[in-house]
Amino acid sequence: MNGDLLGSVDKFIESIELKLDHIESFFVTKQEGKSHHANGDSDDEESYAMLQNLYDTLITIKNSVFSSSTNLESFSTILDEHYGGLLSTIETPETSGFQEQLLTALHFLDAKINQFNSMVEAEAKYLLQDSNAFEASKLSTEDAIKAFEVKFHNYEQAIVEGSQRLLHYHELPFPWRENPFIIHGYRFQSNHLHALKSVCSCHNETSNIWTHLFGAMLMTYILFVSYPQSDLYKIGTTTDHAVMFMYLCASIFCMGSSSMWHTFNGTANMYLRKKFVCVDYTGITVLVSAAVITTEYAALYHHPVLQAGFMTFSVLCCIGGFFFNWSSYFDRPESKPFRIAFFITLSSMGLAAFNVLAWEKGLTHALSYYLPLIRSFIWYLTGVVFYSSLIPECFRTDVIIDKRLPSEETWSSKEVYDQLDTYFVKEPAHTDKRSSFSSLWWVDYVFASHNIWHIFVLMGALGHYTGVYEMFCNIPNNA
Repeated sequence: MNGDLLGSVDKFIESIELKLDHIESFFVTKQEGKSHHANGDSDDEESYAMLQNLYDTLITIKNSVFSSSTNLESFSTILDEHYGGLLSTIETPETSGFQEQLLTALHFLDAKINQFNSMVEAEAKYLLQDSNAFEASKLSTEDAIKAFEVKFHNYEQAIVEGSQRLLHYHELPFPWRENPFIIHGYRFQSNHLHALKSVCSCHNETSNIWTHLFGAMLMTYILFVSYPQSDLYKIGTTTDHAVMFMYLCASIFCMGSSSMWHTFNGTANMYLRKKFVCVDYTGITVLVSAAVITTEYAALYHHPVLQAGFMTFSVLCCIGGFFFNWSSYFDRPESKPFRIAFFITLSSMGLAAFNVLAWEKGLTHALSYYLPLIRSFIWYLTGVVFYSSLIPECFRTDVIIDKRLPSEETWSSKEVYDQLDTYFVKEPAHTDKRSSFSSLWWVDYVFASHNIWHIFVLMGALGHYTGVYEMFCNIPNNA
């Protein structure tokens, strides 16, 4: 066994021993809790069967392998015993053989541990409550376990296959499914380094990553080169520059956050995946709020008290928006209309400063002063149309689209549980048009609605910068 493999195993051992201790203490707590209810329903044990197999595997490895100088052959034997010949199902080049298979198995097991910890911390509250929780009805506990099984159905297979190739939509566990019209090119990775490396590989998020990476680089150029060399910079005050720099930094943060989300949204760790998407929403909130603040600053330039009040209120709304961004409800697929409404409402705060200017100088003057922003409005609103309607991928004809996706509330239902395998097919149902360019097969990789949305967001951010630049130049006209 070469040094690289031994080093990988050593790092793996260090990274999961704490997780093993946490899992072991969890089961000890549960066993103690159930001992107080020995006269309860004997079927409670059956509810924990799916978790017990993982627990037995991990504790066996901890006691028999980690304590015996990293016995790799024993490690593979234990995995095979508990997970049905995992190593033998992993196809690797003959030159890699056992070493590559074992490394893949390590990533698989680490992902399983993360899956378990996510369940313990967030997904199965029934199992973490105090001893009174065991007095709950049998139905409540069984439903929680059943919903968990549905939620992570095909998870293990996706881990194994995702370590070797890109997956299609119907191979993903339900929480990882978002757009039923994007079929191929999904990553499912338990290693963040692999996710980071995928920035330079081809998959269905590549174009989303790079549109905003490019946007972040372009805004960085404006921040450090273009704006400091402009005529406006020469005549502006320190406060003027601070407001403009604030907007440019917000743009960079927004696009950087977006690129981060699309880089890591293929992670197999659901807990972390939810955090990454919250970072993306936070970036959008920051950009929208910064855009509103720049217009308030310019429009109310000669009314410092009102200006300070409006800008402070916008900052508070931005901070309040963070609570929405990081709520579990905000990211649900069924919450998409709510997300759109939230960001539109946040951006509409800028109308208050417009109304003040219209009241003081007249509607015609206010419209003329805000006219440079029309470019930004058009870009953003057009992008929202694509984002909300899933155009053009909704018109693809290379595959038969199956839009069925049970909601989270129905995961514990008998109907969903009994028909679970129908949601997971080996291959999508292709049509005879799959090789035709007009079938839109290419939307999996480029110019899908979200990719187009990214382009319009970049154009909108640039349009707002040029519009605010003109507004700053015209500030003397508002005196």
